Amino acid sequence: KFCPRKIEPLDTTHHTITSTTRKKQTKCVEDLKKKNKETANKKMSTHALLLDELSGFKDEGNTKLTVDVILESNQQLNAIGEYELDLQKKGIKTIENLGGTCDQFDSIDLSKNEIIKLEGFPKLKRLHTINLNENKIEKINGTNLSENVPKLEWLMLQNNKIRNLVDIDELGKMKRLRCVILKGNPVCALENYRAYCVYKLNDGLRMLDFERVYAKEREEAKKMFEGDDGKAAKAKTFTVGKRGGRDEEDEEEKDDESKKKKKGKKGKKHDEAELAKIKAAIANATTLEEITLLEKAMETGVLPSEYNKNE
Repeated sequence: KFCPRKIEPLDTTHHTITSTTRKKQTKCVEDLKKKNKETANKKMSTHALLLDELSGFKDEGNTKLTVDVILESNQQLNAIGEYELDLQKKGIKTIENLGGTCDQFDSIDLSKNEIIKLEGFPKLKRLHTINLNENKIEKINGTNLSENVPKLEWLMLQNNKIRNLVDIDELGKMKRLRCVILKGNPVCALENYRAYCVYKLNDGLRMLDFERVYAKEREEAKKMFEGDDGKAAKAKTFTVGKRGGRDEEDEEEKDDESKKKKKGKKGKKHDEAELAKIKAAIANATTLEEITLLEKAMETGVLPSEYNKNE
């Protein structure tokens, strides 16, 4: 006879999962997900901080003016409707690679950088406005600008380090300048500075240091400087004093009269050869200390001993 085998019940104690263990497992999984998210967020935040630091270093450090910098900079219409390239606050020391603009801009803003020499412009026939305020410019290459930027009309050089009249002569090479801003430069402290600028710059100049240039002022400047190509009057500009111009003509005449009265009281006649030496020394002076010393020597008529030794 067929006798079926007795089937024993399956022992499932080690296979069953209680509700408490299931809860523990889900909690562990959730904790792991949270930790992964936190670590990912930390990595993203540190990466973002590094990018911010690098971008800050790029803006505040010494950036080389490359084509990439030009392409990444703002290009927009300015307040007067000119298409402008904004290169301010880039830490630029040298003007270079502006050929990367492809001569597409009416105005270039290079203010608040570290530029020392005004040169390095390629052929930019469209450009007519350059803003170089608040740099460290000491030298100007007028030939470079006159040949390569022929339509330049507005040149802003406020708060730089221009101290020599030779640089004003360089500006005279640009024949289409209508507005020049030199306010805040050491050269502005020289006597007759404004008159010399009006004389040297072209007849089309309409504004100098935010003040309009009038025809009468231009005539007075020509009378003052064109006699011997401006050498005698140019020597006077090396004395520290107020700016020359139409508004201070009466003050200059009063000063001349007071000087004559002082000379009459002293009753002394200065040696003409000695005065010529002093004038020559003033023309060759390079520092303000030398200028003030030689100015006093003009009153006494005696050249300081240190200049006699040099001769």
